[in-house]
Amino acid sequence: MIDQTIQSPTLSGPPVSRWWGCFPDLRRDTLGFLIQCQAYGDVVKLPMGLVVELFLRQRDAAMYVLNHPTDVKHVLVTNQDNYRKAPVPPVESRIFGQGVLHTEGQIHHHQRRVLLPFFHGNHVTAYSNLITSQARDRVALWQDETTIDIGQEMAHLTLSVIWRLLFGQDLRSEGETIREAIAVGQRLIKLQYDSLLASVTPLWVPIPRHRRFTRGFRMIEERLFQFIHERRMAAEPHDDVLSLLLSATDTEGRPLSDEEIRDELMTFLLAGHETTANALTWTWFLLSQYGSVRERLTQELNEVLGDRLPNAADLSRLRYMKMIWDESLRLYPPAWTLHTRLAHAQDRLPTGAVLPPGAGVVISPWNLHRNARWFADPNRFDPERFSDEAQRTRPAFTYIPFGAGGRRCLGESFAEMEGLLILATIASTVRLHLVNGQTIRPEPVMTLRPHVPVQMLVQRVEISAAHPPVA
Repeated sequence: MIDQTIQSPTLSGPPVSRWWGCFPDLRRDTLGFLIQCQAYGDVVKLPMGLVVELFLRQRDAAMYVLNHPTDVKHVLVTNQDNYRKAPVPPVESRIFGQGVLHTEGQIHHHQRRVLLPFFHGNHVTAYSNLITSQARDRVALWQDETTIDIGQEMAHLTLSVIWRLLFGQDLRSEGETIREAIAVGQRLIKLQYDSLLASVTPLWVPIPRHRRFTRGFRMIEERLFQFIHERRMAAEPHDDVLSLLLSATDTEGRPLSDEEIRDELMTFLLAGHETTANALTWTWFLLSQYGSVRERLTQELNEVLGDRLPNAADLSRLRYMKMIWDESLRLYPPAWTLHTRLAHAQDRLPTGAVLPPGAGVVISPWNLHRNARWFADPNRFDPERFSDEAQRTRPAFTYIPFGAGGRRCLGESFAEMEGLLILATIASTVRLHLVNGQTIRPEPVMTLRPHVPVQMLVQRVEISAAHPPVA
């Protein structure tokens, strides 16, 4: 119970439209607007405007951006039961259905318990040979002194890996269609988040963007149902996620339906490759800009690996590479914002702000990670921020690339191992140089991706024989 005699600090925020609230500013420059919110305090109130208030029949409808890590911990961990996920746009619901990304309560906890073993522990390390061999085969296709679209290459690579994990077979002709459907879906999701009109327009309305989305995802969906049907008819056992789902039960002990399995497969297919591909793309982009960091990485790879492929056991010795990876995720977190949380009841945050019932809470890793209070010169790429000593001086929950609490990313361990093994395999073989004349900006769709293809020049590197690391 909140003591009403204690006054809540007055919450402010940047000036917004009285009719349309913060949405025009979010549409115009989402990432810049979130950074701008840092200047208005630990909790920033963003009115949603009269149009949304009338639509929702709710006075003073607002979102609240959290800028302080203690408040973030409170909402995501300490008092997480007071918050639920806000409704998502129709196209996002259509894509993921009732998969683990969107469910709540006991159903969500049960789904996590079923799926967690496949993405942690011995299961994860068992995938290391698959990841490195796929990366080696991919980089072997790159000719010396030729130009590649590194984002497309990373997406194809991570999609090939997740396809094998889900279905136990190699990706064939589906790859290009899947990637194109994902790109269309991402932009439509972002549009529906930014525009009330877009969010209330049914998907069956035959406008071009709806037709493109429906065509692509119907193809993916049909392929998933085909896999499910074929596997139900098969006699031989398989060691993949699809088999795990076919043997799983729901909260009442019943086998999962085809639709429930489809929802989980779609969730892992999209979330399990797109985020890692984007993280790798941004890492290659950053390494191409900072020659001294790249040189130190090359030295570490030579010392630890020499001329062999990496494995999971090597990762604990590749400490500087892990620092590079963490700093890349700080600057360009693929999950640039978490799903908005809605408060069930009034809640006082640790910094003193009182959130009303139904308040929409916005937590953005992009915003937290680029806050000068927690990261000096926050736009600079500096892997040393993630040395053991530097991390001990920083408050918890200032760095949350995988979220936190009960909805922390289920595949975090796998994603990190996959990203590091791909980074080590490719960086040991080639050096990637950003082609001159490109301006690369982050585009905040469902994930944080470059707004244009990132063209990079491939240069083969000499590999040294392994020798003990220098003390």
